[in-house]
Amino acid sequence: MFTEEQNELVESAAEMLYGLIHVRYILTSKGMSAMLEKYKSYDFGRCPRVYCCGQPCLPVGQSDIPRSSTVKIYCPKCEDIYYPRSKYQGNIDGAYFGTTFPNLFLMTYGHLKPQKPTQIHVPTVFGFKIHKP
Repeated sequence: MFTEEQNELVESAAEMLYGLIHVRYILTSKGMSAMLEKYKSYDFGRCPRVYCCGQPCLPVGQSDIPRSSTVKIYCPKCEDIYYPRSKYQGNIDGAYFGTTFPNLFLMTYGHLKPQKPTQIHVPTVFGFKIHKP
């Protein structure tokens, strides 16, 4: 029926279509609600920064164009993005979550937006602060 190469093309196209439908779905109210449950159960991981104290993270794409980068995690506390620790998450296309999702999520659930970290790391040598030249 189909050659192996044609099967791979069909599977690749189906995966991309599913991913593009996913990004549209998670931006709906029903999708946001489902993502809220995942956020509350730390499904997307925690921020690796010590001063963020294990803040739950959200998935984010650096581009809305498929196949341009993999998904990253966004910390709403320090407002930075990181590579996910999970190899499974690291292989997912970032466009399947898009650049809009974490921002819209935090606008929708404003009560979940944490305050920025109050502590900062102060570099010292033998207990003495290092002054910048």
